This record gives sequence, C-alpha cells and structure tokens, in this order.
Amino acid sequence: MEFLTPGERVKKIRKMLKMKQRELKSENITRGFISMIESGRSTMSKETASIIADKFNKRAQELGIDLNIDGNYLLMTPAEEAEYYCIQKLEEIRSLEDLNELKEIFEIADKYKIKRVTALAYVKIGDIMYSSCNYQDAFTNYYKALDILLLNNIKDQLPYTYNMLGACKVNMLEFSEAIIYFDKAIEYADEINAIDIKNKAIYNSALCYRCIGQPIIAIDYIDKYLSTGDKEKDFVHYIYANSIKANCYRDMGNYEKALEIFKRLVGEIVDEEHHLLGYLYTNIGEIYMEKNNFKESLEYFNKAERIRRKKDENLLGHTLIEKANLYIKMKLYDEARSLLEEGLEISYRNSDIEYVVKGSYLLIEVYKQLGSKQAIIEIYKKMIDVLQGTSNKKEVLKVYIELSLLYIEDNDITNSSYYLQKAREIIK
Repeated sequence: MEFLTPGERVKKIRKMLKMKQRELKSENITRGFISMIESGRSTMSKETASIIADKFNKRAQELGIDLNIDGNYLLMTPAEEAEYYCIQKLEEIRSLEDLNELKEIFEIADKYKIKRVTALAYVKIGDIMYSSCNYQDAFTNYYKALDILLLNNIKDQLPYTYNMLGACKVNMLEFSEAIIYFDKAIEYADEINAIDIKNKAIYNSALCYRCIGQPIIAIDYIDKYLSTGDKEKDFVHYIYANSIKANCYRDMGNYEKALEIFKRLVGEIVDEEHHLLGYLYTNIGEIYMEKNNFKESLEYFNKAERIRRKKDENLLGHTLIEKANLYIKMKLYDEARSLLEEGLEISYRNSDIEYVVKGSYLLIEVYKQLGSKQAIIEIYKKMIDVLQGTSNKKEVLKVYIELSLLYIEDNDITNSSYYLQKAREIIK
C-alpha cells in the first residue's frame, strides 16, 4: 500500500469530492497556490491545511460522505500516514482470527521504518494471546515489543508492556519474576505520569508478595493502591484489593481480622446475587475451614457455589476445589472426588494453572485414600502437559520425581528411568 505526500493527498481528496482547485480558494489562498501544493512545489502551513480541510468536510457533508478530517491529517508525511493507517488497523484486530492482518502492518512498518508500529503489533499479539490464556506466547510477544521500545526510547508503551509481562508471569505462577516487571512498570509509569497503569502494577505487586509469603509487604502495596484508587469507579478492584489484604492477615494467622474485612465487604454489596459474593463467600469458607469450623465453612462454600453456578461459571472451579478440600478434611472422599473432577475440568478449560495444580494435588490425595495408583499416575501425566507450557521448572521436576517413584513401587524400571531422565534434563 502506498501513502501520499501532503500535496498528493490534497489532490486525491479534491478529485474524490469532484471539486475544482478554485473551490479551495479563500483569503490568502489562491488557485495557483493550490496547484503548487498539489504538485509539491510548495508546502502548507497549519492554518492553510485547516482551511482546506474545512472545505473538504463541508463538501463531503453535502455529498453524504463521512470524511471528518483535519489539517493535521492533510499535513502528514507518507511515513506519518502509514503510522496512522497501521494504528487504525491495529484497533480493528481483536481475535486470533484477525491476526493474519498483521502481515500487512509488519510490512508497512518495515518499509517506512516505523519502530513504534512494529512494537504495537507485537503488543497486540500479546494482548490476544493473553486473552486466549496462552500466557507463554503472550509473554514472548510482549518481550519482543519491549526490546523495540527500549532500543528506540519509546517510553509511552513501556508501563503497559512491563505490567503485562508481569501479568503473564503471574499466570504462570512465577511470582518473584513478575515482581521485577511490575517494579519496572511502576518506575516508567511514574516517569510519564501513567497513573492507571501504576495503580494496576501496585495492585499486582501486592498479589505477588502475598503469593511468595511476604504478607506485610503485600499489605503496604495494597494500602498504596487503596489510597489512590477510586472505589466508585472501580468497585471490583476495590473488593479484590481489600480481599488480598484480608488474606494477608489470614496468612499471618489473624483469622478474626481477615473475617472482619471479608464480612465488611459482603455488607458493602447491595445485590444479593452479585458475582463478587461468590468470591467473598469462598474466601470466608476457606478461613472457617482453616479454623476447623467445618459447619460454617460448608455453609459459605454452598452459598458461593450457588452464586457462581448462576453468575460466575469461569471461577466456579475455584469454589468447587476449595469445597473439595473441606470434604477431604471431613473424610468425605467420594464427594470430594466429584467436586474436584468438575473443578479441574473448568480450570483446564480456562488454563487456570494455579487451580489445575491445586486441584490435581487434592485429587491425588483423594485417590491415595481410595487406593487407585493408576488414577494418580494419569493425573500427574496430565499435569505435565500443562506445566510444560510454563517456566515453572520446580513444579515439573516435582511431578517427574513423583512419577518415577510410583513406577519404582511397581518395579517398572523402564518408565521410572524415563521420568528420572526427564528430571535430570531439567536440573541440567
């Protein structure tokens, strides 16, 4: 695709609107000057370009054409028009099926040496892969974008790109690495005053610090987030942020403080069928389970399950897996197995690695009680298929060793050696 000089653009639009050069005349703009602009023998000022753009828009309106251009558009160089075109096209790409259209965008960006567009194209691929729960491919493309942005000192996209790199690592359960990217997102967000991205990165950092067992640091980050966040504007993240704080107190053994926060949040939700209640009730159920108050725990898990079956099916798996954990503690293994099978099906479907791992280990515990070694082996093998798509070598190593030990118990030296060799490859 070819892009035009300002003069060529004026001529093309004029002819499209069936206008004569004299119709573009005005005070200080002669027909001869229009001719010189179109032939490239003269340039336009911003004022002249705005006057011509207004005349084009007026004629387009008379013809029933939606043109709506301004002087800045008429003044674009070919490279600037190419960038404008590519950015417009990128906004139209929303799904995996649309990714084929990126071929043209990469070619244009390469031809006109528009590094920003190349970076944005990789970000777009990253966004679509992330939305499709393909976090490893998303990370790869965000990282390609990052290289280009840093090399060419393009700072406006750095906070977003760093934050999404961190988000990919979170979904691959690599929380310590994620924190590094979130720190960078905060640093560059401060530099360009990108407040929304900064707040997201602060929130994400809090989540990670909680996951790596540093609840006090996590609470500090949550307090920073809550001090700048807008509860009315983003009520969902207000609930989630306070929930991270509550769970930090839970991690420190302060169950009463955690319950106080969660129950206060429940009281702030007016709609008794709101999907967030499924999340809050699940957390309350977990706390009562840890306190060995199984009756209260089951009551809240049942409330959560009822709401999530109606309002939040994608996260229903979390509730079912946590409820199954309660049943295991109550030695109701058949009931636990049924819930875990359904919860794992949802988690696998959503590429929810955290709950695939958690649910799988709980199901293994159930099958140990039921004496089904072959079922345990199949669970471990299925886990490998998911974990190999991440960089979580520690978890993969653990699964290989467990498989090797299981086969040794059956004197199956061939399979035991196979998984032991797989474990050695990771250690290397």
